[in-house]
Amino acid sequence: MKPIPIQIQTVEEDYLRMQIKDDPHTLYNLLRLMALKEKGVVLAGYARDRTFEDSLMFQIRTDGTVDPKKVLVDAARQVAALAESFRQEFEDAYF
Repeated sequence: MKPIPIQIQTVEEDYLRMQIKDDPHTLYNLLRLMALKEKGVVLAGYARDRTFEDSLMFQIRTDGTVDPKKVLVDAARQVAALAESFRQEFEDAYF
Protein backbone atom coordinates (compact mmCIF):
# COMPACT_ATOMS: atom_id res chain seq x y z
CA MET A 1 0.00 0.00 0.00
CA LYS A 2 1.16 3.50 -0.73
CA PRO A 3 1.20 6.17 1.99
CA ILE A 4 -1.76 8.55 2.10
CA PRO A 5 -0.61 12.20 2.00
CA ILE A 6 -2.45 14.11 4.74
CA GLN A 7 -2.07 17.79 5.55
CA ILE A 8 -3.75 19.05 8.73
CA GLN A 9 -5.47 22.36 8.01
CA THR A 10 -7.12 23.16 11.36
CA VAL A 11 -7.00 21.60 14.82
CA GLU A 12 -9.13 23.06 17.59
CA GLU A 13 -10.67 21.72 20.78
CA ASP A 14 -13.87 20.76 18.94
CA TYR A 15 -12.85 20.77 15.26
CA LEU A 16 -10.42 19.01 12.94
CA ARG A 17 -9.98 19.66 9.21
CA MET A 18 -7.42 17.98 6.95
CA GLN A 19 -6.62 17.75 3.26
CA ILE A 20 -6.09 14.27 1.85
CA LYS A 21 -4.47 13.82 -1.56
CA ASP A 22 -4.43 11.01 -4.11
CA ASP A 23 -6.95 8.67 -2.55
CA PRO A 24 -10.51 7.59 -3.42
CA HIS A 25 -13.39 9.02 -1.43
CA THR A 26 -14.95 5.64 -0.66
CA LEU A 27 -12.65 5.10 2.31
CA TYR A 28 -13.56 8.50 3.70
CA ASN A 29 -17.28 7.90 3.38
CA LEU A 30 -16.85 4.85 5.63
CA LEU A 31 -14.63 6.85 8.01
CA ARG A 32 -17.30 9.57 8.11
CA LEU A 33 -20.01 7.04 8.97
CA MET A 34 -17.93 5.54 11.79
CA ALA A 35 -17.14 9.01 13.19
CA LEU A 36 -20.83 9.97 13.19
CA LYS A 37 -21.57 7.01 15.47
CA GLU A 38 -19.36 8.49 18.21
CA LYS A 39 -21.03 10.37 21.07
CA GLY A 40 -20.43 14.10 20.91
CA VAL A 41 -19.86 14.28 17.15
CA VAL A 42 -22.10 16.89 15.52
CA LEU A 43 -20.52 16.87 12.04
CA ALA A 44 -18.32 14.51 10.09
CA GLY A 45 -17.94 14.89 6.38
CA TYR A 46 -15.76 15.41 3.37
CA ALA A 47 -15.86 17.26 0.09
CA ARG A 48 -13.69 17.41 -2.97
CA ASP A 49 -11.21 20.27 -2.89
CA ARG A 50 -12.26 23.04 -5.27
CA THR A 51 -8.81 23.24 -6.83
CA PHE A 52 -7.70 21.07 -9.71
CA GLU A 53 -5.79 18.83 -7.31
CA ASP A 54 -6.99 15.29 -6.72
CA SER A 55 -7.72 15.82 -3.05
CA LEU A 56 -10.53 16.15 -0.56
CA MET A 57 -11.17 17.98 2.69
CA PHE A 58 -12.26 15.85 5.65
CA GLN A 59 -13.63 17.42 8.81
CA ILE A 60 -15.03 16.49 12.19
CA ARG A 61 -16.78 18.83 14.61
CA THR A 62 -17.78 17.80 18.12
CA ASP A 63 -19.87 19.39 20.84
CA GLY A 64 -16.69 19.88 22.87
CA THR A 65 -17.11 16.79 25.06
CA VAL A 66 -14.78 14.69 22.91
CA ASP A 67 -11.54 15.46 21.08
CA PRO A 68 -11.99 15.26 17.28
CA LYS A 69 -8.50 13.71 16.96
CA LYS A 70 -9.61 10.87 19.23
CA VAL A 71 -12.81 10.47 17.21
CA LEU A 72 -10.76 10.19 14.01
CA VAL A 73 -8.39 7.59 15.46
CA ASP A 74 -11.27 5.56 16.94
CA ALA A 75 -13.17 5.68 13.63
CA ALA A 76 -10.05 4.55 11.73
CA ARG A 77 -9.66 1.63 14.14
CA GLN A 78 -13.29 0.64 13.55
CA VAL A 79 -12.75 0.76 9.78
CA ALA A 80 -9.65 -1.45 10.15
CA ALA A 81 -11.58 -3.92 12.35
CA LEU A 82 -14.43 -4.02 9.85
CA ALA A 83 -12.01 -4.70 6.99
CA GLU A 84 -10.31 -7.46 8.97
CA SER A 85 -13.66 -9.03 9.83
CA PHE A 86 -14.69 -8.95 6.16
CA ARG A 87 -11.39 -10.49 5.07
CA GLN A 88 -11.71 -13.28 7.62
CA GLU A 89 -15.33 -14.04 6.71
CA PHE A 90 -14.46 -14.13 3.02
CA GLU A 91 -11.48 -16.44 3.54
CA ASP A 92 -13.53 -18.75 5.77
CA ALA A 93 -16.27 -18.97 3.16
CA TYR A 94 -14.18 -19.40 0.03
CA PHE A 95 -10.78 -20.90 0.93
